[in-house]
Amino acid sequence: PVVKLYHKNFINTFNIFCDIILLAVFLGGENFLKQAIIFANFGIIDAEVRNKTVGATVDELRKNFPEFEIRQAVTSNFIRKKINALSIEEQIKNLREENFQRIIILPSHFTQGEEFENKILPNKSADVEIINPLFTPNCDTEFDRKIFEIVLDCFKISNDENLILVGHGSPHRHNPVYENLQKIAGEKIHIGVIESNDTPNFDDVLNRLKKNHAEKILIAPLLFSGGSHLKNDIDGDKNSWRTKLEEKNFVVRVCSEGLGSFSAFRNIYVEKIKRGDFFVD
Repeated sequence: PVVKLYHKNFINTFNIFCDIILLAVFLGGENFLKQAIIFANFGIIDAEVRNKTVGATVDELRKNFPEFEIRQAVTSNFIRKKINALSIEEQIKNLREENFQRIIILPSHFTQGEEFENKILPNKSADVEIINPLFTPNCDTEFDRKIFEIVLDCFKISNDENLILVGHGSPHRHNPVYENLQKIAGEKIHIGVIESNDTPNFDDVLNRLKKNHAEKILIAPLLFSGGSHLKNDIDGDKNSWRTKLEEKNFVVRVCSEGLGSFSAFRNIYVEKIKRGDFFVD
């Protein structure tokens, strides 16, 4: 009799639980949407650097958005094959097959440049929303300034140093973000780009350094991860930003960490989601 009573109570409790779930779905179905965030980045071959940047960002997203499934995607065809990663399109296809109704693409991109327009934006659709790049084109919002302050906090300089932040730039057209960042930077902060066809280039930065009578320099990557750009273009032994400045008799040190290695910077991506900073046509 005790066993039968226990069994009967269990069945009743289970039925009540099911009724509650069904009622909740009926009254607030949107809370039960299957939702996902795809953190999209160019790709990083070095596993240690990838874990410190992309992996750590994904961990932050999972911690802050437990109601979302968090996936990763790599936009570079070459790196994707190297590390056996999935593209944005492949991740979207998988999520749709798993009946996810809302997908958010969160790009690691700093600007609305060619990579963002060619690799990210084409995926926008009824069920796929896209978060804007970190900086607006004019870099004139309060949030732009907040992001830039976080960047500067990552790369501390001494009183007798100038800071050079080297970003990527766009290969086939001018990207105005870097020049606009220069407008909100201080006198001892200099913005440059790696792409030779874009500006501010090395010569532009060199002229600013001379006008500022700079002697000691910290070069830091305005990049999510250092990667080959840091090892070759910024800190390489031949024709890099460091060697060219040393040839001009500047005392130079280089930060070897991309911004994705800093917790405060990674939290910007969390805040972008919380702010609902979606791209609008």
